[in-house]
Amino acid sequence: MSQRSAEIPLSRAGQARKSDPAQVAQRAYERFVQRGGEHGHDQEDWLEAEKELGHQ
Repeated sequence: MSQRSAEIPLSRAGQARKSDPAQVAQRAYERFVQRGGEHGHDQEDWLEAEKELGHQ
């Protein structure tokens, strides 16, 4: 029986894109500042930053 490996999203260069936590953190912080520094949305900011940067 053949096993299929999990599908991995590929970048334009055809290589799997690795998440860079520093870039995600920077973008999440920018979202925090744009919202006026309102606390309590850290998880939302992080997940949206990952989406915007194309990270998985």
